[in-house]
Amino acid sequence: MAAPTIIYKKVSDLIFDPKNPRLPNSVNGNVESEVIQWMLENENVIELMASIAEKGFFAAEPLLVSGSNSVSSKFEVIEGNRRLTAVKLLLNPELASSRKNAIAELIEEAKEIRTIKKLPVIVFKNPDEIQLYLGYRHITGVQPWDSLAKARYLKKIKSSLKIIDLEELHKSLAKMIGSRTDHVKLLLTGLEVFETIEENNFFGIKDLDEKSIKFGVLYTAINNSNIANYIGVDLDRDNPTEKIDNGNLKELSTWMFEKNSEGFTRLGESRNLRLLNKVVNNPKALESFRKEKSLRDAVLLTDEPQEIFHTSIIGALNNLQTARDYIHLIEEPAINNEDVLLEITKLSRTISATLKAKALDTDI
Repeated sequence: MAAPTIIYKKVSDLIFDPKNPRLPNSVNGNVESEVIQWMLENENVIELMASIAEKGFFAAEPLLVSGSNSVSSKFEVIEGNRRLTAVKLLLNPELASSRKNAIAELIEEAKEIRTIKKLPVIVFKNPDEIQLYLGYRHITGVQPWDSLAKARYLKKIKSSLKIIDLEELHKSLAKMIGSRTDHVKLLLTGLEVFETIEENNFFGIKDLDEKSIKFGVLYTAINNSNIANYIGVDLDRDNPTEKIDNGNLKELSTWMFEKNSEGFTRLGESRNLRLLNKVVNNPKALESFRKEKSLRDAVLLTDEPQEIFHTSIIGALNNLQTARDYIHLIEEPAINNEDVLLEITKLSRTISATLKAKALDTDI
């Protein structure tokens, strides 16, 4: 394949990518005014406009565009939509429905507006050729997208690969973005779960929308087997969300994303997904949690206390064995070593006595 050639195109001939993975579904990518307004509010476009107005457009980073449509003669910008927004606003400030004063000030002091009526581009006849570059740049490269944008990107290129075998498909996607096959499948499944929540209007959860939902927490949640099973997701299936349970998904979404008057969710921190994974797999614990018991209280009805106890005494034993193995190297023991060992002995006897008493109670 020949080296790509940079050419210049009029800004008026450049249009936004309607399938830009960063655009929320609430924005119609085919409507320029909607794209510009979203970029203006969410992508720090004002700062970029200031740079371009002062220094011009950096020709060494051309826009990547797909070949012109024979009907409209327009070029679709696959890579560089944020920069295109900045230039369009500098040339046509009336396109902005907000931040008008800031834009007017930039234009008044601009030095390089006359140089940006045409922009450097590389034209690709097939837009799929650009996708590999996007994967490198925005998933493993210097300008990473957030996890939701990455998942949408994977879905977009998934349809273009024409690979029937799903395992091979996920392997190919993983190679393209420098990731693992299981992570690719998890991202795509998480996107399907997200889209189900979105289709159900975010289950009416106050202030929850595409912008505020934490997609990373969502797809991490379904990587916990009990939580996945609870909402009907099976990562081993060809179609993991085929049997999704909307009722339980609504409940899970409420626990993870609905905030109380103090701004906290019932899940709390994402690290508590491990505890929730245990609770949803235990009927008594789940019933307790549904009745407004805290997650910490509900998990006490699972095998979590038993596991913590067992892990703790095994860890204590291992640490004492390590201390024993190193004692011959200690020339001057610390003054309080004897006191610590005495306390360990007392604790050990207390724990042992408690276990014996519990055993007697059980026998009775």
